[in-house]
Amino acid sequence: MFMFLMFALIDLVVIGIFYAVYGMKRKYSEGMLLGVHLPQSAAESEEVTAFMARYHRNTKIFYAVNVVISTAICGFCFWYISVFMVVWSVWLLEFCIGAMVLLYGNHRKLYDMKVEKGWIGSSGSRIMAVDTKAAVQSGRMGLSPWWHLLFCLLILMPCIDADIRHYLMTSDDGWIFLVTGILVSLTFGILHIAILRMRNKVYSEDSGLNVEVNRMQKNVWSWALAGSSLFNAAAYLLVVSGIDGNGWISTGVLVIYCIMETIPGVFLIGGFFYMRSRKEKLLQKNERPLYIDDDVYWKNGWYSNPNDKRLMVQDWACSWNYTTNMAKPAGKIFMFLAIVFVAVCLVWGCVEMWKIDFVPIELNTSDTQVEITSGYSDYDIAYDDITGVELLDSLPDDDYRRINGGADQHKMMGRFKGENTGRCRMYLYVGYTPVLEIMTEDGPVYVNSKDGQETEEWMREIMQQVQPAPSDD
Repeated sequence: MFMFLMFALIDLVVIGIFYAVYGMKRKYSEGMLLGVHLPQSAAESEEVTAFMARYHRNTKIFYAVNVVISTAICGFCFWYISVFMVVWSVWLLEFCIGAMVLLYGNHRKLYDMKVEKGWIGSSGSRIMAVDTKAAVQSGRMGLSPWWHLLFCLLILMPCIDADIRHYLMTSDDGWIFLVTGILVSLTFGILHIAILRMRNKVYSEDSGLNVEVNRMQKNVWSWALAGSSLFNAAAYLLVVSGIDGNGWISTGVLVIYCIMETIPGVFLIGGFFYMRSRKEKLLQKNERPLYIDDDVYWKNGWYSNPNDKRLMVQDWACSWNYTTNMAKPAGKIFMFLAIVFVAVCLVWGCVEMWKIDFVPIELNTSDTQVEITSGYSDYDIAYDDITGVELLDSLPDDDYRRINGGADQHKMMGRFKGENTGRCRMYLYVGYTPVLEIMTEDGPVYVNSKDGQETEEWMREIMQQVQPAPSDD
């Protein structure tokens, strides 16, 4: 039930974000409608009004249908997680492609309509514009990105404590929090630098207004990113402060950690909506608007301008998103590699989860070691490392936390950590007994088979190898 609710919520959030950014009703603003520059008279014409009404209707249908489909797909969580992940990945691919085709396709239709009708955009529009005053002040806007290095130092500060260093070096999961915290803060810092270095956009012949709007946007983004990095550091410091003497982090601390790590998302989304609202208010006093009619470079939905030296440009569909200039070889390569990377990650993740669910757990003995094979990973135990073997009626009652591997209603496989048991490995079918416990210096290993007699046979085979042969005396 938890997986169902979690993914159902994730799907609703993803669909909601897509709808808010790409699907909401688009008004005529800054001389544009659906990313196409049009005279206001054309935007209010009967033909364009009917076109936009059809677009809005189809958009609502598309998003509503995907809400129903995504919720139904979550029902696979009650069966096999691997099957759910495969179906869910296919749905996610369909949804992302469908949302882009719906938006870009209608953008191109409106652009073709503009060309057919001979609309030349807003009165006084230009193919490009430069405001030297606004451009010169590009590097003087926003909060300094050096703050992110300070937040990285805050994350590293607990390492001064000898107990914390010992925990990071000996714990299976301690380093994950540290590395994640550092990488997240550095990522926010890189985004911070990239946004501040972006060329200022020209909205008006009034240089003062251009500077004010661009300064506002960069200030909002820099504060949002700095705040996100601060909460990321605070979340890590919370985890470190919650480690007890046995190196155990309570569930309550982990829940608070997860909540704190969602706050950066709130900052970024809130910053976007505040920036958009503030921008509209500032441009309301624009008495000398300057419209840049560069539709020919955006006609297919993406940017392709061989005369522009920039690799990254602000996206027309979402002002807080940046896209590559597809007219540059580097832009094509970057986009290709990004698509390949995402596709490989999805396929690899689905294959690995499929193996966890459907590759059987097996144990074999050789002359020197015990060999455990499974869909997640194989594990070998030398006989000299085995300190004890026991057949248990069930898995010891403890609070186990998964370090890696997989755990669902069918199997528990991988490395785990118990509050009392400590570090251990599991290769278990859930609900099947008995459980074979193999004690080693690195902690116990728990393994079983769906056939209880096979588990007992494993026990006998191991005992024959680890017990000394009887003396002839």
